[in-house]
Amino acid sequence: MMNGDRFIDVALWVLSFILAIVFFYNGVSKIMATPQQVAQFEALGLTVQALFVVGILECVAGLMLTMSRLALVGGGILSIIMLISAGLNLFYDDITSSLRATVIFLMLVSICYLRYTRRNIRL
Repeated sequence: MMNGDRFIDVALWVLSFILAIVFFYNGVSKIMATPQQVAQFEALGLTVQALFVVGILECVAGLMLTMSRLALVGGGILSIIMLISAGLNLFYDDITSSLRATVIFLMLVSICYLRYTRRNIRL
């Protein structure tokens, strides 16, 4: 039987790995400048260069989510990207994408919070 602390640890790792996979996959599609990603960035008034930079940040930060010592930094980087995405999508009247980015932002902030508080418990 799993106690509460163990359950939180497992759930935290599962959520981190799922988000890492999602961000890595999306980052690669941005780096490759797939037509869908280019169209999304152009709709937000962003350049292909910004697409490439965000793609690299998403890949690297996504991988960082899977490493204990780097998860806070990776989660922080991705949180900032999602917050900017939510704001830009809201500004350009794409409410659905803005809400999606906001939910992912909240998930990332939760991961960072739990990793930070649980790290202090173990010290």
